Amino acid sequence: MPIATLNLVRLDRRQRDSLQSQLCRQLRQMIISGQLPAGIRLPSTRDLVTQLGVSRNTIVYAFDQLVAEGYLQGRVGSGIYVTDLDLIKTERTLETASNVSLKTKLRISRRAKVSSQVRISPEYETPKIRPFRPCQPAVEHFPIRAWNRARSYALKIGSRELFLETEASGLPRLRRALATYLLDARGVRCDADQIIITAGTQQALSLIGSVFIDRGDPVWIEDPGYLGARAALLQAGARLIPIPVDEEGLTLRTSRPRKPPRLIYTTPSRQFPLGTTMTLSRRLALLEFARANGALVIEDDYDSEFRYLGRPMPSLQGLAFDDCVIYVGSFSKVMFASLRLGYVVVPQHLVEALVKAKEIHDGSAPAIDQATVAMFIEKGFFSIHIRRMRKLYKERRDAFLYEAKKQLSGFLTFPTIEGGMEAMGRLPSDYDDAAVSKRLGAAGIDCPPLSAYSLRAQPPGLVFGFTAFSPSQIRSAIEESSRCLAAHCRE
Repeated sequence: MPIATLNLVRLDRRQRDSLQSQLCRQLRQMIISGQLPAGIRLPSTRDLVTQLGVSRNTIVYAFDQLVAEGYLQGRVGSGIYVTDLDLIKTERTLETASNVSLKTKLRISRRAKVSSQVRISPEYETPKIRPFRPCQPAVEHFPIRAWNRARSYALKIGSRELFLETEASGLPRLRRALATYLLDARGVRCDADQIIITAGTQQALSLIGSVFIDRGDPVWIEDPGYLGARAALLQAGARLIPIPVDEEGLTLRTSRPRKPPRLIYTTPSRQFPLGTTMTLSRRLALLEFARANGALVIEDDYDSEFRYLGRPMPSLQGLAFDDCVIYVGSFSKVMFASLRLGYVVVPQHLVEALVKAKEIHDGSAPAIDQATVAMFIEKGFFSIHIRRMRKLYKERRDAFLYEAKKQLSGFLTFPTIEGGMEAMGRLPSDYDDAAVSKRLGAAGIDCPPLSAYSLRAQPPGLVFGFTAFSPSQIRSAIEESSRCLAAHCRE
């Protein structure tokens, strides 16, 4: 094979590009255009030093670059040769075909297919928080200075241990602080070692499902209800049985079911999304039913801190003397959404199984965030923040109900809002709530339809969140909602 001549290569020291870059570019173009055919040997670096008038290092580095890119190949004891690009293209084509063939053979699991078909939240046109997206805290009122002080305290007290991996069940200091707080605020009776810190409510529900559900197990779930719970339980293989909710909360069957539920999911403090509070008599009946049928009750206490009328009703867990309730809570709604910290209070005899599942799932939650929350609670910042938010949200609830009564009468009716972060408005029975919600979404208003949360047909309604929006935002958004509903009514 003859040796190539590089008489057409021209290197100019006046150009901005380095001599090495110029040489790489020109050789690359000559190979691609065919001026340097496949298999031809290039001159030695020593010969090119004289021919091109550059240092040997410049030539060596340029050749190394083109070898790395696949345009040249070195042969030991023989020299540098131009690569056969057509052969490379053929090999890549065969490799791509092989990958496509492999992809057709691979498949996701049946469980993953089920999960992919279930939403954990309503679909919105934009990730931006717009009125009246439900369950959104007023983050602009979060006490960031107090939070930073709590973080400073945490780092000062335990900086070394916070840089190490913590127990899967969570930082002991946070679990102790939570045990005290939950007893005082919610009547939850537990020791610190019964608390497992999770990455929010969603992980808590997924862990519960993975530990306590075998494929096909019946699970009772409120209907309408929280989409995240539905998704987590379906992923675990549950056979969901929708249970209606009335003005007293989750309804119960009077006759013994043919196959008792393995789990019963409920939001007794304030049902999501209807907003009802489970009565004491219904709570006692639910616990009695669970005992008689060997079922576990999942109590999702997602926003119980915000009650505006009367005293909060104690937790369901506090009434269960024989450990048939798993209590689930989260800091996301109380503080801010990106704080992915929640917790599960587990009956003592079930702790080990859930901790093992947590170890397998993701180990421990970030220790610094856990320590910060612990100090936030211990220093009293948490209780102060809740009191302030309860007052603020009550004012926003009042502003919402006032404007809704003034501008939405005839379109929507709202029950008494005793607590929580959202209100469920009933539409006339002949309305399509999904169509109304879509129309409002096009106008910049996020009000998910009640049907999105339902497994069975429900009277039409819309879910309005009010806590993240100022009175002026509420007023203008309700005005726009009124115009949209009026236009919908005329059609």
